[in-house]
Amino acid sequence: MGEVYSEEQVRRCLEFCGIDIVDEHDDWIDIFCPYHNNTRTRSAGVNKETGIFHCFSCSTKASLTELIMHITGRTFFEAERLIGSKKGNLDILDFVNKTIDKQEFVEYDLDLIERLHNNLLESTEAKNYLYSRGINDESIIKYNLGFSIQKEMVIIPIHCPKGVCIGFVARTIGKEKEYKNSPGLKRSKTLFNIHRVKKYSEVYIVESSFDAIILEQAGFYAAATMGASVSRDQIDLLKRYFNNINLIPDTDSAGTEMINKILERIPYCNIVRLPENYKDVSEMGQNGIKKYLSNKDLLSI
Repeated sequence: MGEVYSEEQVRRCLEFCGIDIVDEHDDWIDIFCPYHNNTRTRSAGVNKETGIFHCFSCSTKASLTELIMHITGRTFFEAERLIGSKKGNLDILDFVNKTIDKQEFVEYDLDLIERLHNNLLESTEAKNYLYSRGINDESIIKYNLGFSIQKEMVIIPIHCPKGVCIGFVARTIGKEKEYKNSPGLKRSKTLFNIHRVKKYSEVYIVESSFDAIILEQAGFYAAATMGASVSRDQIDLLKRYFNNINLIPDTDSAGTEMINKILERIPYCNIVRLPENYKDVSEMGQNGIKKYLSNKDLLSI
């Protein structure tokens, strides 16, 4: 029970759990005890700094994590993530779960995703940035895109093949390009949008999540490797789920490297070569993509 929290963080956790704050003192928040269902006497309190719960009637003591587990039925990991999400000045990109490496994938709380999404919907600047990249309102909703106010970054939720949100990738909306992954994101074990397109036999594979989104706007099922560095696990996912794989590399050396790595293990992939005046497929625009990919002669092994 040695954790230290901000007073605002403790308050937000209690409010989220539906705990009424009865009164306050210098260091303590008075509440009714949820362990012996007391709704008349304010016999319990939560320390504003340590989050320690103590009931002076039934003598129950618990950490803030244990209190949340008891009230909401969450697991230890889920309760820890909830506490991290409620920290007053903590942005999701800064939140490092101490236990994150103990699981293959760690699910992010839905309220965090919703908060980031609402941030974007309320930010004209963030939406205008996405519009400038060719991403429309329908995709903003479909992909639950978000916005980090503190970092001034557009947030893209990443899911494992089962559809669980396991983290985020982010990009600054200003002139200075900066990319970040949420701590602990196991990017190498999934593909952006895999949980949506895995039911289809044919898929287009690109590097960038934005490229995949714009391809889908143009009517082509797409997933992204989230970078030119392709892992063995990602290639295994392609082999497992898709019979017809169309690769659209960026027109640079990194794109060539990505293609070569995939072809080593999946030699039957089709390659779509972009015109040299385009760096990536999204630069072609939605209508340009439709026209270009309708020419089946572009597909080559």
